[in-house]
Amino acid sequence: MIIMGKDNIWCTNGLTTFSLDQIKRPKEESGVHKQAEEEELTVTGGKQPDWITTQKKILSKHEQAIENLMLSCIYLCQQGHPLNDIAPLSALLEKVGVMSLPADTTGVNYRNDTAALCFIQHIAACLHSELVEKIKKSLVIGWMMDETTSRSAEKSCIIYVRYMENFESKTSYYGLLELDGDGSANNIVKSLVHLWEQDGINPVNTCWIASDNASTFTGERDSIHEGVVAKLKQLFSIEYIESSPCMAHSFGLVGSQAAYISKAQHGQKPIRAPCIEKLESTIGEIHNYFGRSAGRQFKLKFWQVFMEIPELKFKRIFDIRWSSIRGCIKPIIDNVQPGSQALLTCLEETTLGIKSSNTDKQNAKKLLELILDDAFLFHLHMHHDLHESVLGPITKVMQHDHLSYFNLMDIIKEKRTILNHWKSESTSIMGLTLTDYIEATELGSFGGFKIKLGDRVMFFNDCPKHIQRLLQELYKRFKPSIVQEHLSMLFDVQHLIKNKNELDSIE
Repeated sequence: MIIMGKDNIWCTNGLTTFSLDQIKRPKEESGVHKQAEEEELTVTGGKQPDWITTQKKILSKHEQAIENLMLSCIYLCQQGHPLNDIAPLSALLEKVGVMSLPADTTGVNYRNDTAALCFIQHIAACLHSELVEKIKKSLVIGWMMDETTSRSAEKSCIIYVRYMENFESKTSYYGLLELDGDGSANNIVKSLVHLWEQDGINPVNTCWIASDNASTFTGERDSIHEGVVAKLKQLFSIEYIESSPCMAHSFGLVGSQAAYISKAQHGQKPIRAPCIEKLESTIGEIHNYFGRSAGRQFKLKFWQVFMEIPELKFKRIFDIRWSSIRGCIKPIIDNVQPGSQALLTCLEETTLGIKSSNTDKQNAKKLLELILDDAFLFHLHMHHDLHESVLGPITKVMQHDHLSYFNLMDIIKEKRTILNHWKSESTSIMGLTLTDYIEATELGSFGGFKIKLGDRVMFFNDCPKHIQRLLQELYKRFKPSIVQEHLSMLFDVQHLIKNKNELDSIE
């Protein structure tokens, strides 16, 4: 039935009309109401999710925003940026479509350095708790410790842990010990044990401790400088702990400690060899003279180009990196050799130059006299041979990440043989560079410059003494490790290849 151009919904086929009382029946009895409800639920339910789905969707957006903000904080730490950069970083991310937690939610601001630090601390706590559970499940544990001092002279000790997970070794950052200015072995052990007790870690599973070979960690038991390893062995009755010092730090100590002719005693400072003091002092003067003046560097570069010498800059000796002395010696050697004496010529030109000021003349003359000292040149050439033939190759091989214990000890053994040969009384001259220098200066001249020969008998005596100290430090810092040797026998391919005949003879 059509009324005013529209279908009459109250009429059925055959023009049968619903009675009003049927429509007004209670919905429990009326089929019309039930049908209408079902149709309403069907239509609206298809367009809108249920409450649980809606709640999950909103929560996932909120969690993603928090996660993005936390990742932003972690990024700032990784890049070394201050945490108060979190606000501009979040604003930038929003502009590229990455949403993070709103800047102000219910009156609380989440985009500042304080909130960022809280996020970082929360993340660290969660990660640390997960790490502790993995450590507890590991049957073997190793610890790596490195003491550090900040610019404000605050001492702390950073700790890494190595553990087994699914039969694979893993290394993770464990924690930072605040030492409150006391970097002694006693305080380090006390702080470390307290941290272990907080986490419920049993140190009995500890099998090795790695360090930088400082006496604070490696000092022998019952000695004046009893170290951390010795104290832990005694405290927990774990004699099987293997001390594993860093090879690079150990080798650095070999060179630096070999410069001392007497060790430090109670109330006394260690005494350095005068020849080493003079060598390092003059090298420092050369660096200071050219390093602080662009004009002097340009003049030296001119003479280097004129003599067809590669442009070499003089480097500074770093106290914490004794091996850096090799990089300081080589440029000087290349610039003082007969036929390529750019360094000496540059200084003499300044000394005699009409346009040079009196101060420049005096400084250049003083430095020229220091360099043309026979004692300095003799020991400069001696140490050049020492580094190029013995110490340099060891330093270079230690830069490989996968250097095996067997290969390292094999190289050190080879270099010890060379040092013992140089130290012998029958060997008066060591390396090629020193030999050439001695022959070139027999008549009191070195290329185009005159020098006054010094007490070369004393110089020759200084050489074997220094080499003897080097050998002593090598034996001290690189003692054979029974554990490492047996591991090499079992797993090092190079060891198996070298000892193939011996192994084949074993029945």
